[in-house]
Amino acid sequence: MLTATEFYPVTPLLLAVLWVEAVIYLSIGVYEIFDDFKAKPPVWAIEANGYNAWIRMQDMIGRKMHAGICTILGFVALNGALEGAVTRFELELIFISFAVLMPVIWSMIMPGRLGFMVILLKPEFYLQIIMFVFFSDLVRKEILLLCVVLNLWGLFVHFRLVRKSFFEPFNYETLRAHIVRATGDETALRIDKLAGRKPAAVPEPNSELD
Repeated sequence: MLTATEFYPVTPLLLAVLWVEAVIYLSIGVYEIFDDFKAKPPVWAIEANGYNAWIRMQDMIGRKMHAGICTILGFVALNGALEGAVTRFELELIFISFAVLMPVIWSMIMPGRLGFMVILLKPEFYLQIIMFVFFSDLVRKEILLLCVVLNLWGLFVHFRLVRKSFFEPFNYETLRAHIVRATGDETALRIDKLAGRKPAAVPEPNSELD
């Protein structure tokens, strides 16, 4: 484990991780900070006379909070990549950043193939594994324990809350019905591809004469 004032020279693997973090998260964070005039309100905010201001505000707050986490994570990674060395605190901050993002992903695992595909498309899933496997010996055990607890909390919420109260039965068709009611068929059709859902077969017209 590193001491509080000790520097760890960036290895090629860690440098690759830092640059991936910097490019992905800093790009997302900066974009979401300044997307005020471009981001569209969610479809479910539409009312007869325009957009529901409360839903629109809550959506913006959530997006800006996400921007804050991404910007901090990206900045720490960029600083480490440019400096060529990191401190224990910087490494621990990276661990914690992934650990506060992953519970959201674990808790909101969606039914069937869609759930696996969404997890596999999340960069923090792979980056957290790499950090644990190759760099966990550099940080305090208490930080590692906290990260494990946060990840387990996300799974606990999924099985004890989301699966039991969000929608029943817990399958893709039920989820799809909610997606259609909230955002329409167009969004559902896009998600169908990720979920591996094949479109319903259209019956061929009867060519025989009556």
